[in-house]
Amino acid sequence: MKNTTRVFAVAAVAATLLLAAAFLMKGAVRAEIQQAPEIGSVMPDFTLKDCKGNEHTLSKHKGNLIVLDFSSIECPYSRGVDPSLNALSETYSKQGVLFFGIDSHATATPEQILAYAKEAKIPHPILKDVGNAYADAVGAKVTPEIYVLDKELKLVYHGAPDNRKGPDSEATEHYLKDALDALLKGEPIKVTTNRAWGCGIKRASR
Repeated sequence: MKNTTRVFAVAAVAATLLLAAAFLMKGAVRAEIQQAPEIGSVMPDFTLKDCKGNEHTLSKHKGNLIVLDFSSIECPYSRGVDPSLNALSETYSKQGVLFFGIDSHATATPEQILAYAKEAKIPHPILKDVGNAYADAVGAKVTPEIYVLDKELKLVYHGAPDNRKGPDSEATEHYLKDALDALLKGEPIKVTTNRAWGCGIKRASR
């Protein structure tokens, strides 16, 4: 009887230790997701490949205004905003603004992203953020989530592209467009941050 009691006690302790370890590991994964950079701070660098296999390094584009769009082919909100982002990309690229999509969803492959980019006629590169490492580094949590950088690679706008309430609804305030217009005119950006809306990024398990 004593042996049986001892076995149950050891099993209970082992189960407790396993649960504690699992909790600590979960906390460690969460701790890797950094806070978004503050407005005015330099964005972390990256080197990522687009869905065609071409490599892009953020720091090599210093001197250009840059829009980073954390996007997802699996998210209806991201897909819903793509037509308006396509129009902005085509318009502002003529004024030297660079647009990059960044897909950090663990389940989306470069081949799937490329197929969607062709279907949706995305005019700018979509980069694959393997293991959501860059999303973690800059605190990106949803899609779409926009980061606008000035020519010194400093963050000047972070948040939603506009104020739409659903994937197919119309926007009445255009935060991204307003930010780009202000930058190109050399004027202060009136709204520099707001809450991004959309689907949570499906992060890779570690």
